[in-house]
Amino acid sequence: MKKLINKQRVTKIMKYISPENNLEIYYKISGNENNPKMVLIHGLFLNSDCWREQLKTFEDKFFILRFDLRGHGRTTKPKKRFTIRNYVDDMYSLLTHLNWTENLYLVGHSLGGMVALVYGLENPSNIKKMVVADSFCFISQEAITDVLGRVNNSKLENFALGISIRGLSPYDKDTAKFVAKIVTDHMTKKDCLSATAASAGFNVCENLKSLNIPVLVLVGKKDITTPVWASEMIHEWLPHSELVILPDAGHLTILDHPVEFNNQVISFWEK
Repeated sequence: MKKLINKQRVTKIMKYISPENNLEIYYKISGNENNPKMVLIHGLFLNSDCWREQLKTFEDKFFILRFDLRGHGRTTKPKKRFTIRNYVDDMYSLLTHLNWTENLYLVGHSLGGMVALVYGLENPSNIKKMVVADSFCFISQEAITDVLGRVNNSKLENFALGISIRGLSPYDKDTAKFVAKIVTDHMTKKDCLSATAASAGFNVCENLKSLNIPVLVLVGKKDITTPVWASEMIHEWLPHSELVILPDAGHLTILDHPVEFNNQVISFWEK
């Protein structure tokens, strides 16, 4: 695999792996390979491009893996139904393929936080610390139905813009266009429906009491997608967690308050 070397930073060209037939997972590695390993896991409808405000800060301190979840971005959109079980299995296959199996720092946003929690429950010895931002440990059928309805009742372009109307605090037009482009460049309305349905039946809340690794639970106070109470629930179940509420942030904390988000992630690692 080609490497572009610039001072202490090593950037590896994007690649795909195929853990099963008719499935290709897109991933990219960047940063300094001598630094701690960080895995960034994106949220629903987005892809690994959403971490643009984190990369310029984290690449100096970490060796970073980011990838597109099944059904998202440049990763394969399966015709058959898939679930969070598939997301976690894909991630396990990717990390094993890369030999990223110890002292990991997982950072998951929204759906990515859910994936991180399951991976952590099943592979705790691989993880040193974890950040779960704007996420759930339980998804109700009512929540799934609500999102499916919003996807069904809008043109894809309008739905994609609506993600930021609901998710950014304060709202920023340019950021909203960036988020919408992430969605519309790679997903159809059918893809969005399939990705939404993947979370049906998700419930790991009680399991979290056995997760004995340090976890930072982050949430925006103005988050209406995964409200503060959802992060408080995660925090209450996790025995070694810290809860931080960002006062003015919405659901898309990685984009509407990136400096605060980045500082919290770095400080938690350094504790």
